[in-house]
Parts: sequence; structure tokens; C-alpha cells
Amino acid sequence: MPPHTVTTTTPPGPHLPAVAQTAALLHDPVGFLHRCRHRHGDVFTTRVVGVPGLVYVGTAELARRVFATDRDVGRAGEARRDFLESLVGPRSLLCLDGEAWTRQRRFLGPAFHSRHAQRYREQMAAIAADHACRWPLDKPFALRPRMQAITLEVILRVVLGVRDSDRVERLRTLLPRLLAASDSGGLLALLPTPARGRLERALVRLPGSPVARFSALLAATDEILYDEIARRRAARDRDGATDVLSTLLAARDEHGSEMSDAELRDGLMTLLVAGHETTATALAWAFERLVRHPDVLARIGDGDGRYLDAVARETLRTRPVFAEMPRVLVEPLELGGYRIPAGWYVSPAAPLLHDDPHEFPAPHAFRPERFLADTFSTQAWIPFGGGRRHCTGSQFALLEMTAVIPQVLAHLRLRPTDPAPEKVRIRNGTLAPARGARVLAQAR
Repeated sequence: MPPHTVTTTTPPGPHLPAVAQTAALLHDPVGFLHRCRHRHGDVFTTRVVGVPGLVYVGTAELARRVFATDRDVGRAGEARRDFLESLVGPRSLLCLDGEAWTRQRRFLGPAFHSRHAQRYREQMAAIAADHACRWPLDKPFALRPRMQAITLEVILRVVLGVRDSDRVERLRTLLPRLLAASDSGGLLALLPTPARGRLERALVRLPGSPVARFSALLAATDEILYDEIARRRAARDRDGATDVLSTLLAARDEHGSEMSDAELRDGLMTLLVAGHETTATALAWAFERLVRHPDVLARIGDGDGRYLDAVARETLRTRPVFAEMPRVLVEPLELGGYRIPAGWYVSPAAPLLHDDPHEFPAPHAFRPERFLADTFSTQAWIPFGGGRRHCTGSQFALLEMTAVIPQVLAHLRLRPTDPAPEKVRIRNGTLAPARGARVLAQAR
């Protein structure tokens, strides 16, 4: 087909039933996407339960076209709403589109300004050092749960700025349970809206059901968050706090209005969901990669900050935390010579872009050096999405990775329990190491 010819057909794809394709995506998302591209090309259709149609693209040029739909026919918030709104709330940046999204983005943006970076780095490093010195020695353990503990502590101290020890302990217990309960009930989002609503209303009244458990945990978490917001509003002119919540409390829109309590709550839950599990998974992958590449590990010890940043970026290239960044179309879209109907979903596939040999030579090699050159492809590197909806907290996440990694390595010598790379599995919505990044540690 000539490159600029557009047909009225949708892209090709597997002929398996939707249930089988959904199961394949959940079991082996990276392998499934690669098999689809190999058989059907850089634009292909998948059939997923609960979705009219889902089209993936596997090149930087096509990804740019998908991200550009944020200006007109694409709705990223709507694409996530069924899966996330019950947890993060209707005012979350993740679930909004249009002017409502723009308003929230303007509020949240200043909280992650580079002028706060050094202050945040010192807090993150101290938290990582405190945790690393308490890990088990000379016996195998999984790093991912340890990374989850570190990133949760960062959320509590650096983002929420919670100082009360009892409140910290309650949130430290509640939040992981809430996220796990949310993940266990995620399959409900695949049901049609009327059926999902009826089932949720029935299950919330059934003691011990996943929906009832999630509802109770959410209510307990919200009680603490709203109480913290009220306390901090009352003290904001005199407590001298420098955390993210304090920055949000001081934020004003172009009309001089501040964030409501509900907006603050949804903003904080968004930061929790987007910044806790995802960064923990990225850090687990960083160490899974490093212990299998002793030459890279040795160079980190030289203290080169640019190289450490390159390690973080190469980790996210070779092991992206998310496979997709979907948009639901409100109008038909011409894409790669095909016509995608309104109501369908389109998404760049990060594992495919990151493995493109035209963009990243020797794509399966772990080479942080590629990010030290000026020639690497910024358009093909999309761990934080792209376009106007590029992740607000991307610099915060990279900062956390580069603050945590050297602290762990300063306290411990790590080696893998198995030289073979760990496979990718979905854990709490992220593409995580199948065995949790298992290592053996020795004290330095």
C-alpha cells in the first residue's frame, strides 16, 4: 500500500476470541505485543474484553500521531476512567480531559518544579539509606517489596508531608492494602457500565467481598487524607513545610482560586497511585538489570551523576513500567493507512518503540551510554507518555531513582540469585519482574 493511501478498513490483528487475547495480554503483555507486530505490522488491532476495539502502534512517528489526538479527537482521561476513578476520584488528572484537565495540570505542575529537586533528593536519599541498612544479609529476598516500602515512605514524607508518627503508621498499613484491593477488583471495569454498576452495588453490601473491602479501606484512607488537609490548611502560614501538599495548598489558578479539599484529595491519590507502585517497579527493574551487568554497576560507583541518570533512563527503556498509553476516540482517526472508528481505543506500545533497532541500535543490550549521546531518540523513548499529557511527575520519578540507587549500593553489595533475566509479569497494573527482582545482599 502506498504510504499515504488511507483505506476504510481497520488494521489487521489476531483472530483469537476477545477472552483469549485479553488473557494473553495479561499473562505475557510484552511477548503478545511483539508477536502481533511480527505477524501484522506496526499498526494492529486487538480484541479485549469490554473494549470495542484496541489499536496499538509500534513506531515513534505513529506514536506522535496518537499523542497529538489529545488536542482534538483523543480522550486519555476517558480511556482510564473505568479503571481508576473509583480509587483516584473524578477530579484526578488521570481521569480528566479538556479544560478540567488543564486546570488540574496548572495546579500540580509547580509542585514538581526543578527548584524543589535538591530538597526532595536529600529526603529520598535519607529514606533509602534507612531502609537499606535493615535488609536481610546472605539470604535471597525480593527487592520489589523493599522498593515499595521506600517509595511509600517517600509519598508519606515528601509528598504528603505527614509528620505525626501514628498517622504515618496508619497510612503505611492502609495504603498498600487499598492498592491491592483496587487491583483485585479491576476486572469489574471490563464489564459494561450498567452491569458493572449493578454488581458493584450488590457486592459492596456483601461482607468480605473485594468491593466491600475496597470501599472500607478507601473510606478509612479518605478520612485521614481529609483530616490532614484540614490540619495543614489551618497551619500553612506557620508550619514552614516544604512538601508537595504544602505547594498545592499555596497554588492558585489564573483567577486566584485555590484547590478545593476534594481536588486536593484526588490530587494526592493520583500522586500516590502514579508515584508509588510505578517508581517501586522501576527501581526493582533497575537493580534487576544492574546485578546482571557488573560493568555498569562498577561505573555507578564512580559517582557520575549523568551516568546514573542514563542508567535510570536505560532501565525504563529496556523495562518500561507500562505497555500502553490509551486514548479513546470521539471521532474516526486516520492512522498508518487505516481508519480507526470513533469509540475505539488507540495506544502506543512502549515495549515496541523501545525495542525498535532503527531508534535504539542493539535494542536488547543494556547500554546506559546511549543516553549520554545527543543522538538518542527522545520521540521513541516514552516511559512517561508523550504530547501534552506527558507525565507531570516524570522528573520526580527520575530524581527518586537516582537518589535511591546509590544509597542502596553504598550500604550493600548485591548479586542475582539466578543469572537469567527475570520475565515480565503484570503486578498491580505495572510490568514488573516476575520474581520481584530477587537478590543476595552483603554488607559493605
